[in-house]
Amino acid sequence: MPLPASSLRSLDLVPPEHLEPPPGDQRRHLVRDECALLLDGYLRRLARQEASGRRVLGAVARAFLGQKGQHALGFARVGDYARERLGLSARELQSLAHVNARLAELPDVAAAFAGGKLSWTQVRLLVGVATPETATAWVETARGRTVRALEAIIARESGRPAERDDTLDDEPRVQIRLSCPRRVRERWHEVTVLARAVMGAEVAPWQVADAVAAEGFSARDIEPEDPMAGLPGPESDPPPERLDLDETPAVFGDLDWTAVEEALPADLERLQDGASEVNAFALDQRMRVLVRAMQRIDWQMGRLLRTFFALRLHRNMGFPSAASYARERLGLSARKARALVALERKTWDATALLAAYRDGELSWLRALTIMPVLSEETAAAWIARAKAVTVRRLVDEAEWVVERRAAGASPAVSEPPPPGASLVLPERQMRAHEECPPLDAEIVFFAPASLKVLLREAIAAFAEPLEPPWRGFERLLEHAWTEWQQQPRHRDPVFARDGWRCAVPACTSRRNLHDHHLLFRSRGGGNARDNRITVCAWHHLRGIHQGRVRAWGTAPDDVTWELGVRPGCAPLLRLEGDEYLVER
Repeated sequence: MPLPASSLRSLDLVPPEHLEPPPGDQRRHLVRDECALLLDGYLRRLARQEASGRRVLGAVARAFLGQKGQHALGFARVGDYARERLGLSARELQSLAHVNARLAELPDVAAAFAGGKLSWTQVRLLVGVATPETATAWVETARGRTVRALEAIIARESGRPAERDDTLDDEPRVQIRLSCPRRVRERWHEVTVLARAVMGAEVAPWQVADAVAAEGFSARDIEPEDPMAGLPGPESDPPPERLDLDETPAVFGDLDWTAVEEALPADLERLQDGASEVNAFALDQRMRVLVRAMQRIDWQMGRLLRTFFALRLHRNMGFPSAASYARERLGLSARKARALVALERKTWDATALLAAYRDGELSWLRALTIMPVLSEETAAAWIARAKAVTVRRLVDEAEWVVERRAAGASPAVSEPPPPGASLVLPERQMRAHEECPPLDAEIVFFAPASLKVLLREAIAAFAEPLEPPWRGFERLLEHAWTEWQQQPRHRDPVFARDGWRCAVPACTSRRNLHDHHLLFRSRGGGNARDNRITVCAWHHLRGIHQGRVRAWGTAPDDVTWELGVRPGCAPLLRLEGDEYLVER
């Protein structure tokens, strides 16, 4: 189902001249108040359309998840389907469906959202606490208040904190950064891969660091103190008990809170009609159309936000920070706003990325994946690779290039590795001055605030007096590596050859692995390794043996896969390894 051309044009709300940032020599002559009001108006209209798209996408996602559509399409898990086909996370897709279902039960909240009285962020908070009897009161409570104040009120009334977009594991989200020699960064990468194999899931870097710290505490018999004790909070974000919850903040005194009347094009609105009556294949196509439309909205928003934040126009609107403007005025998380601006900046450095992302040829996730390795010289090659392989393979290739750069084995400007190449990192090399190696690499990831304290304590426990932190971290990593290598795992060499994860394209499962014979033994298939491949239990028992997935060829590098198999129709996807054989 292609995106209608008329719908695509109608999504371009912003005139082209306003999408171009003003030249540097003209910025001093801008009438900042008028510029702020102009861009704010367009940003709110775009945010309104994006929120309407979320509502429609939630209706379709609700029908898709209700029939477990990912299984019919050959995917074991919602997360694998959402990442590969939509460029979304499982949590985001499930949240959209949940909010849509709750809006059907809360007509007062739905009407307030339709009338522009509530942002999507406020609606997401209210559906977690409102009932049909209290919905009207909650709408009145939310109107005119900041998201921060609404979260505090919900926490006070319900006795539990409201879920926030900028938290991890119910804690503030902070950045952990460690300067170190390249060999330590390489070891961190190896420990991360091993941890995912041992844990049986694609865990985040902060979860790996949490497990590493726990191993360290166990080895040193340390009982860490309360990690949040004495930890200061952000100065610009007062704790809930200091917020005035009973009055509308003065920051909104001069702002217009009336509805911004901007609906999605009718042919996009109709995509939710009859969603419960069609099969998973049709719902998949509808969701892909909606995601592509919302991506074009995001592209325009990123363009305007870049100019808006560069000129600090949020101050002219009465907001103390860009993050508070994005959250309170647009209903957009600070993390998403930063990512939109970062992607927008990258499109100016690599113009080929601009057209591919704006026109929906690359999903949001694929574009973010290739950003760290993309340049003007290599943009065409990386965009072509992003279209040709699964997200799983694309992530592996981008990380391989980044790690090779860190090891000094790859130039600063790098094209993708050859198709089907083995992504093996270069061997670490000894230096002449091993006692004083240069700090030529960094380990950076986001984590819950308490983990930053815990990890620092674990590193200190493994460091000698007057040693730099990276020395203690290296010993801590070596300890975790040794402990996890001793964990019992399947002895079948096929699992080790396939990287201890399911080989079905786009599947990230590392749990419940099965040894599958490509040519069934009942049909004469032998037990040689080139006839055996690693698959997860779902893909083995309910995918392959129930006819939703087909596989044939020679393992591990010459296997053809078909996903979404159904009688009388072409399969949804056909791939050789992780590379698509036909257009998606």
